[in-house]
Amino acid sequence: MLAAGFALGLLAGCSAQSRMDFYSKDIACEELGQHWTMPDSAGTLRGPKDLQGQVTYLFFGFTSCPDVCPTTMVELSQVKHLMGKDADQLQVVFVSVDPARDTPEVAHTYVHAFDPKAMALVGDEAQLSAMASDFKAFYEKEPGQLPDTYTMSHIAGGYVFDRQGRLRLFAPYGMPVEQLFSDVQRLLLEPEHPAAGSEALAACKLPHSASVAAR
Repeated sequence: MLAAGFALGLLAGCSAQSRMDFYSKDIACEELGQHWTMPDSAGTLRGPKDLQGQVTYLFFGFTSCPDVCPTTMVELSQVKHLMGKDADQLQVVFVSVDPARDTPEVAHTYVHAFDPKAMALVGDEAQLSAMASDFKAFYEKEPGQLPDTYTMSHIAGGYVFDRQGRLRLFAPYGMPVEQLFSDVQRLLLEPEHPAAGSEALAACKLPHSASVAAR
């Protein structure tokens, strides 16, 4: 069961008139994804600072997901193919919403089947709840059709970080690969220094009327 509509409702833009630079939803002003930690499949504790240096696509899912998660991984592989020699400049991060079944080993094997350089994050229930809250990401366990079975509903789509480790975009599930590729390329074209992309964040601090007038 998809929660894309729910996610888009939560991730409202910075103003009524959004910037047209990206195909994805511009959420630079939302202050999401800034205060989280989660162990990766090797047990190393990760956080926002670990996303610096590359553009990062982070999404929530589970390895038993029948459609959204494998489709997302395949589409990200297609984006990397379009990037050619720059493919390593896109880091894929998978956050499991099913830690009871997705052991670190299972999650590692799953993501590496699609992308040998993808990162899997698997924590306990408390860590998952805290991280999902920081992203305003929805997930929920649902009973399965057979006794003692279940599936997971979760937010569909990905959070895109720039090379400074700042959350900039929400890419809705199902957006064309070419559009996601374009958004990743736009972020990569920003200069690689701390001030890069600062105009997007500076607009967040302006009054609404001034922000609109500045565009």
